Formats: sequence, C-alpha cells, structure tokens
Amino acid sequence: MWILFATLNPLAEGFRSMFIKKASRDYDPIIIAWFNNILPLLVFIPLLFFVPITFNRDYLLSLTATSLINVAATILYMHSISHDDISKVMPMLSFTPLFLLFIEPLILGEKPGIFGVFGVVLVVIGSYLLNLGNNGASLLTPFKELFRNKGTRLMFLVAVLWSVSANFDKICINNASVYQHIIFMNGFIFICVTIIVLIFKREKIPQLKLQTTRSLFNVSIFTVGTFIFHMAALSMTLVVYVVAMKRMSGVFSVLIGAGFLKEKNWKERLLGSVVMFIGVLFIVFFE
Repeated sequence: MWILFATLNPLAEGFRSMFIKKASRDYDPIIIAWFNNILPLLVFIPLLFFVPITFNRDYLLSLTATSLINVAATILYMHSISHDDISKVMPMLSFTPLFLLFIEPLILGEKPGIFGVFGVVLVVIGSYLLNLGNNGASLLTPFKELFRNKGTRLMFLVAVLWSVSANFDKICINNASVYQHIIFMNGFIFICVTIIVLIFKREKIPQLKLQTTRSLFNVSIFTVGTFIFHMAALSMTLVVYVVAMKRMSGVFSVLIGAGFLKEKNWKERLLGSVVMFIGVLFIVFFE
C-alpha cells in the first residue's frame, strides 16, 4: 500500500509546482508560501475531534524541529520555482535520498538493504541526467548550475533541509499518528509564515484579488494531497524509500512543464526519467 501513496505523492507535487509557477507571475514567493498551508490547516483541523492526541517529549521536540525546518524549506522552495523552470529546479530535489543514506542511520538507526541503496542511487543519477541539456552541456553542467543559477541553488538547499526534516517526521509519526502530525505541523508552519508575512510583506496582502488567487488555492489543494500521501507512506516503510519515490516529482515536473507550461529541452531529459524508473523498480520489487 505504501507504494501507491509514495507514487501519488510526487504526482501531486508535480502539479503543485506548476501552480506555484503560475502564481509566481502575480505574487511574492512568501505570499505563495502563506497560502500553501491554508487549506491543509482547514481540512485537517476537524480531524482533532476524531483522532487520539498524544504528546510526549520526543514528539514535541521533533515537531518543533521539523516545523521550523519546513518553514525555511517552504519559503526557499517557492523562491526557487519563481526564479526558473520547474523542469530545471525540481530534479535538484533528488539529492535528498542521497543525503538520507547518511543522515537516516544517524537519527533513526534505519539502514536500507543493498538493492534499496542501488535503487536510490539510480534515482539520484536519473535526476542528474534530467538536469542535462543538449546546448553544449557537459557532465559537470548540473553542478555548475547549482552554483551559478539561483533557482537550482535554492532547491538544492531545500533538498538538504528535507533530508533532515523527513527523519523528524518519522519520529513524530512513531510517537503519535500521521494525522496528528499533519495537523500540528501545518498549524505550526502556518503561524510562523503568517508572522513573517505580517512583519515583512504586510503591504502585499491588499494586492490579493479573486481573479488571480485561483492558482494560490490550487497550490494549497495539491499541498493537501502531498501531505496525506507523504505521511501515510512514511508510516509504512523506511524514510529513504519514500523520499526516493517522492523524487519522481522531477519526472512529472518535466512532463507537466512541457505539456502545460511549454518549457523547452524536455526531450533531452527522458533518459533521466528512464533511469529513475529503473531505480524505483529496484526499490519496489527487489527490496
């Protein structure tokens, strides 16, 4: 069952990135980050009346850690997509499972098997190939882009942050439940981003108009889906496998970018998509 949730997650992530890109034409990235958590909060708060609530030291410490990390990651994520094509920046997130191979054993003590490691490595290599173009690109191009291009550099930082926060998400779920964690983490993030908006972007609030907020609401809708699918999958298997599957959002973003946003050079990235798919097969069928 975790395979289904872990596959729906990157699909929702891909469509969310598309609507973030559309919203960035009218709104500041921090305003987009603010809207990002509005609907998840409204959707999940009623669940407080139906799910058992548990608090302990490990949960509260991990909740604080992952929420603060995700506040920073969310804002950087919005800035990254606002600066460049989604098919160019989203594949940078595939460095997350590579970081997790080193971070997860330190925090959770969980170690993937040999085929799982091989699958994760293939996913990372495939995403690397996705970031290669045909306009005089070399094997070092993705790394040059990392330091030269602001969008890819910011998304690389997001990958680092998420490789850490995913482990604290796992601890929260183990000490409470998927839905409790979604509710309280969304509330924490929303409150923090609201404070940031009120302090630094107060003048942007009156600019919100009904005819241009549709993309903002779409961002929030797909965020609801990504939270549900991601947390449900995390509760069923190793963090590194869920995050590796989630990195298929790079593949979906390339296709969505080409089909809906008319982004260029998507054909050259199909090789990366195939390599990523092979990596996923190793993770799903050989572990």
